[in-house]
Amino acid sequence: MNTIKSQGAASLNERPETASIEPHFPAKERVAIEEHKSVRDRIRWTLLKRISEGLYRPGERLKEMKLAQEFEVSQAPVREVFRELETLGLLVSRRYHGTHVREISSQENRDTYQLRGYLEEIAVQLIPPAKFEDTIRSLEALQASMRIYAQAGDPDAFAQANTQFHRCIVSAASNKILLKVWDSLEIGMLSRLNLQKNEEKLASLAEIHQPIVDSFKRGDLKQTGALLREHAFSFLQDLP
Repeated sequence: MNTIKSQGAASLNERPETASIEPHFPAKERVAIEEHKSVRDRIRWTLLKRISEGLYRPGERLKEMKLAQEFEVSQAPVREVFRELETLGLLVSRRYHGTHVREISSQENRDTYQLRGYLEEIAVQLIPPAKFEDTIRSLEALQASMRIYAQAGDPDAFAQANTQFHRCIVSAASNKILLKVWDSLEIGMLSRLNLQKNEEKLASLAEIHQPIVDSFKRGDLKQTGALLREHAFSFLQDLP
């Protein structure tokens, strides 16, 4: 297992390593880039918080200029955040109608988590034995990522690793229709929105994946499926 852990740790270094191959910028330009990223992150975090707490209601229109004035910036970083949140599925933009908070009903949330639990329970039992070792390595590396991002207080990266963890299981199944249905549930968007309310719990959220990994390593697919279903269902109590 030490080999597996070292491979997982190596994958985690990919984020900082990519910085070494980026173009070199003069000091002033580097400062400007970092300030731009910082402003964008602050805007994104604020909008996510307001959406998750219901301050921005489903269907409500968000205005670039008003937010730019609030954060005392140009409209460019606000526009970038809009695009990021639209990719996540939290906002929707229509020509001539502006950008609005996407309407996601409480019932839709509940239905999504329930269906996700059943899909993952089925998927893990359809993973061919030939894929077991590769899947185990991937799951352990992704859980290691979640632990590191939890320690770093990086909910965006944590949510991405968390989504990849569960998608890894579904994508390894022999039934590819399962993956298409799972992808349609927009788990990444729901995961990020849920984490906005639970950023202080990132470390514990990383650890609750351990029983899933352990069960899969034992080859007990029925138990692993039950744990995946219970894991998805556990979020139902936090939904409004």
